[in-house]
Amino acid sequence: MRPVKQVLLGSAAALFAVAGAQAADLPVKAKPVEYVKVCNLYGAGFWYIPGTDTCIKIGAFVRFETNFNANGNSLEAGGTGGGADLTGAFNRATGQMSFRERSLISFDARTQTEYGTLRSYADIGQLAQPALGTVSGTSTLNPLGSQTGGGISVYSDRAFIQFAGLTAGRMRSFFDMVFLAAYSNAGQRFTGDSSPAGITGIAYTWQFGGGLSASLSLEDGGWAQGGHGRSTVNLAGGGNPPASSDIATAFGTGIMMTDNKGQEFFDPVANIRLDQAWGFVGASFALHDASGGYYGNNTTVTSAPSLPAGQIFCNAGQACGHPGDALGWAASLGGTWVNAFGLQGDTLGVQGVYTEGAVGYATNQWGADAIFSGGSKVGLSYIVDGVYDYGSSVQLTKMWSVNGVYEHLWNQQWKTSLYTGAMGIDFAGAKALICPQGAGTASPVGFTGAAPATFQTGGASNCNPNSSWSQLGTRTMWTPHPDIDISLDFNWTHLNTAFAGTGQLNALGTVFQPGAGARPAGTYSISNQDVLSAFFAVRRGFVY
Repeated sequence: MRPVKQVLLGSAAALFAVAGAQAADLPVKAKPVEYVKVCNLYGAGFWYIPGTDTCIKIGAFVRFETNFNANGNSLEAGGTGGGADLTGAFNRATGQMSFRERSLISFDARTQTEYGTLRSYADIGQLAQPALGTVSGTSTLNPLGSQTGGGISVYSDRAFIQFAGLTAGRMRSFFDMVFLAAYSNAGQRFTGDSSPAGITGIAYTWQFGGGLSASLSLEDGGWAQGGHGRSTVNLAGGGNPPASSDIATAFGTGIMMTDNKGQEFFDPVANIRLDQAWGFVGASFALHDASGGYYGNNTTVTSAPSLPAGQIFCNAGQACGHPGDALGWAASLGGTWVNAFGLQGDTLGVQGVYTEGAVGYATNQWGADAIFSGGSKVGLSYIVDGVYDYGSSVQLTKMWSVNGVYEHLWNQQWKTSLYTGAMGIDFAGAKALICPQGAGTASPVGFTGAAPATFQTGGASNCNPNSSWSQLGTRTMWTPHPDIDISLDFNWTHLNTAFAGTGQLNALGTVFQPGAGARPAGTYSISNQDVLSAFFAVRRGFVY
């Protein structure tokens, strides 16, 4: 036993001798580890980036949702952007369910400077949903393909810098007041709020004290993702030479094509708001370029026997001229009240918008909608900034929208919201261009025709392009833990149709002409439509 003890003691002594020699060889003493420190300047979730005075917060969320009688964007079946039943067949091949899965990670970095807080914020996410119109029947070859807007995609809805009152990048529009989607799973066509996708712009905000502030911004008024959109329509079409398909560029069944002057500047937007412990109230105003393009597209035809007498055409190689510039505008008033009616945790919100030639501020769903029901029935809606024809000026439309919400907190785990919205469009002076024989007459100019011979007047029995929408819905949310929400939403949407009466659909030149198998050609009843939808969602988020 003694020899073993001597060996062990000798080995230990040798190890200490080697370790001491190695320590002596080090040129400097090792620095202590710098651990991450919590940053309490900006709320929960922030920590100091080691070696800097910058605080950062990393957040994320994951959301799954499935919808009945609504598309992947949570809009009722049919309408702009496609529906659960893209062609309106409503038969055995009709898909009634859709789904969408999203996840996102965000980075919020802040530093104190002599001018105040310097902040940069950015997020990046992924979205997966089936391609619209390819979820049933014989069109399932590529159900997650990108041919009709589905698939797996990467997106970013916020990426901005804030410094000394300046905000620049991808942000929420300073025109927006009440974000109705915070209280609903259903997609919102009754507000132009830019929160879901963001908008590109630059703004400056003045703080006057006492919660009063004012902002002036320049924001994208074009067709970029989240932009307010430019949707002026040329009734004359722009074919080269003019053809029957030009009819669909004006008022096709569920489709239209805009003809705008090129974008030259961002939309100016201004707001003023008062933020208090009880909530906020604010007003906003915006200007919007609704100018049209050319009267024609340098066409090579100087006459056409199938066209109305007296129509103006261009000679070969000669410009057709254009309407004068048209400036639209929008105004809004809105606010929210917390602890409404003295009930702790309850919220009441309302916003109203009025526009002339700037429909993208009143709704996210401008353009053409076609919603079918059983039998040969369809409801139509057209929402555009303005309309012009050969030799005319741009006639701006007038549009209004209003939405409201009341959310009641039952307890810390359960809450229910009741939301409603309505909107309508008046084509005003444009009605005289669309209905040259007067409102209520047949064959409106630019409406889908029944044959090439009806180039400028389509097969509709009634000429009235005005339409309106309304909705009523309720959502109940369960929050078993602060980081997870499970919710169920029921929604009713009603369309008061444009061009009520009868119309010839699936004719040459319509949106259904390339593949008209889902709906037979013939006379359809253009009438009001109702859609009942349901939405279920599960969302988990942290420090977001």
